[in-house]
Amino acid sequence: MSDQIDAPDNSDNVLAFTKRFDKNSDIKEMRNLVEAPPPEHKHHRCQHANVLVDEHYRQLTCRRCGAVVDAFDWILARTKGESKIDWELRALRQEITDHRQGLEKLKREEVNCRARIKTAQFRLADVNADIDKANKEMSFLTERLEQVRKLRGAR
Repeated sequence: MSDQIDAPDNSDNVLAFTKRFDKNSDIKEMRNLVEAPPPEHKHHRCQHANVLVDEHYRQLTCRRCGAVVDAFDWILARTKGESKIDWELRALRQEITDHRQGLEKLKREEVNCRARIKTAQFRLADVNADIDKANKEMSFLTERLEQVRKLRGAR
């Protein structure tokens, strides 16, 4: 007895998957410069957010990593950060204003829709009243027609 199994070759039924799962993967291939991913064993680079100001030596020292920080670069980094925050805050406030205006429009539209519904309900009630009136008139005329037919048939 052998360990080999004689299985039929169904390779014709196998589909080749050539489609990429990431539809934007070709963008990285076209780029000339690609940033390397940060190494996993190193911690993030210190941003020097907390500094110690030394008046005597006239220098800034990072309180987290202990590096001496250039004062101009530190002030410039803080200024850029605050400028970015300012820009984002302005954009968010504009977005809030836009959403409030959209909300006001939706509220007006809701009031208008409710008014149109109420008007349509009144019209529907009027149409239903006219239909009831026409049905009563038709039933009255049908009864009269039957009475006339009976009178003519009795003669």
